[in-house]
Amino acid sequence: MKKTPLFLGLLAAALPLTAFAQPPKLEVQEVADTGSMPKGASLSPDGKHYYVTNFGQLDKRNITVYDADTLKLESEIDVPGVVVESVLSPDGKTLYVSNFRRSSVMFIDVATKAVTHELKTGTHPKVLVVSPDGKNLFAANWATNDVTQIDTAKAEVVRTLKVGKQPRGMAVSKKGTLYVANFFGDSIDVFTGADYSEKKRIQVCKVPRHLALSPDEKTLYMSCLNYSQLHAMDTTSFEITHRVPIGNAPKSIDVSRDGRYVYSADFGHTHSVTVVDTHEWSSRVFTIPGMDRGSGVVVAKDGKHALVTGWFDNHIYLVGFEGSGGHPEEAKKRIRGWQYRPKHEGTEGTGG
Repeated sequence: MKKTPLFLGLLAAALPLTAFAQPPKLEVQEVADTGSMPKGASLSPDGKHYYVTNFGQLDKRNITVYDADTLKLESEIDVPGVVVESVLSPDGKTLYVSNFRRSSVMFIDVATKAVTHELKTGTHPKVLVVSPDGKNLFAANWATNDVTQIDTAKAEVVRTLKVGKQPRGMAVSKKGTLYVANFFGDSIDVFTGADYSEKKRIQVCKVPRHLALSPDEKTLYMSCLNYSQLHAMDTTSFEITHRVPIGNAPKSIDVSRDGRYVYSADFGHTHSVTVVDTHEWSSRVFTIPGMDRGSGVVVAKDGKHALVTGWFDNHIYLVGFEGSGGHPEEAKKRIRGWQYRPKHEGTEGTGG
């Protein structure tokens, strides 16, 4: 059949638009040892320190602290139990951590490294988020299908919010809207109102794991683990506006402060970090040499670097745009020492 201009025009209209410009190429610029099973990471508000939670450490070396530029180990924090995730208060003075074994949230004084408060939550809390004003802390409780709201000034539990099956990722806006991803519920719960009594449930992708808001709070990003995609949702219409392919079985995501890039740590067979350009809606998957299952990710202050944790190899990797600094050749030499060990296959344990 002869393809007329009209036919070709109709065909083009039926095809999705494709962005050709990819994000910049990435490289590993620094690498450092961690404790067993580094789970998540958080960045101090001033951008100078990374806090890494080591899930495989019982009662000691649960948290390791690194210089954000060099990954030099600065200190270690020991707390009883098993630490899952962490988040810092907006003033950077308090580190909040979820304790999987003790079903609690701990307040840690950053200056003294002492636990100042421990509050009981639901069973097996995981992700934590703090409101932009620092007044409220939320803990997603994996085993009891609920979220604990904590008043940080009083160090008291305010209320418990019932959510879907196995809550995981969360995000909270400046106005106080709380978003909760229900890992095995394939949905997101959206809480509004002064007492969070208003709830809307939205069906989304299979296994939404992690959530992050754009700086202008107009877009909610979610990592869709089973689809290996990043989805962008309009926070007004709740419509999915973009679906971007990323690395296999994405776990954690984080957004640069200018909103340009979203990074994901990919737990699946790609052993990668992915960077998504939100202007072009294109992605670049970078397999990190030597990393065995990406778990946590946090974007540096400049947006051109991100810290990624290697769940099974017990290292953290500072990746950055090629030529943007660090010591990539030295990092390569260090990585070669464990790079060719057998990697774990499958995605067992991705709910962790």
